[in-house]
Amino acid sequence: MSWFSFKKKQPVIGLTLSGGGMRGVAHISIIKALETFGLKPQVMSGTSAGAIIGAFYSAGYSPDRMREIVERTTFFSRSSFRLGTTGIFNPVFLSKLFREYFQEDDFKTLKIPLYVAATEITNGRLEYFSGGRLSQALLASSSIPYVFPPVRIGDKVYMDGGILNNLPIELIYNKCDFLIGSHVNSIIYDDMHKISARKVFDRVIHLAIGSTVDKKGRACDIFFNPPNMTRYSLFDKRGVPQMLDAVYEYAVRLLEEKGYSKK
Repeated sequence: MSWFSFKKKQPVIGLTLSGGGMRGVAHISIIKALETFGLKPQVMSGTSAGAIIGAFYSAGYSPDRMREIVERTTFFSRSSFRLGTTGIFNPVFLSKLFREYFQEDDFKTLKIPLYVAATEITNGRLEYFSGGRLSQALLASSSIPYVFPPVRIGDKVYMDGGILNNLPIELIYNKCDFLIGSHVNSIIYDDMHKISARKVFDRVIHLAIGSTVDKKGRACDIFFNPPNMTRYSLFDKRGVPQMLDAVYEYAVRLLEEKGYSKK
């Protein structure tokens, strides 16, 4: 082959997205910032809300379109609230969302390979999905304990992947040359002066699942960890527009500090 025809191989970019309830929507701004700087992932992994955002992006939805979908969708409504079961919310609103926006319920239709983490609670271990029914894997990965009921697939029972792995970089670590991680659950340590059951639940969940995130963040070539994210609710989307704008500004600033230029 003549050196005239030789083209330098571009690095394969991988992107891992954490869980975070409604805060997971902030990944949309991270992806938008990456696109602004010409950093488009070719392989992705995610847990819980990160898996859902990853699925939408892998299916071809742009960050702006995903923001529109979030703004017009009702999450955690009173009609989905229920008591006396293993979860206080019925996940039917998520199933409806997947039916509306994924033309085919199959991983093979995604434009970007996606790996989804879920916790198999019968045997207490992580399992990963990259094929088969997409909606089933997303529901399994995002079944937050006591918020949503566990998801049964065959003879196995699944709950939120973040229980055991809230930043599943292992799924794509050897499948990419350049790894980017996005974590959207940074804690404000002075925000407990007004204690509520919801705030305590939020704090306990993220203290429990966040213990390994810093170590994994250091293994990434770029790690996004926008500050003070617990100011935004796990379940309430009223602060989402402000969150999306703030996280985009944070991500752009971080990339500029690392020497990247907008495309």
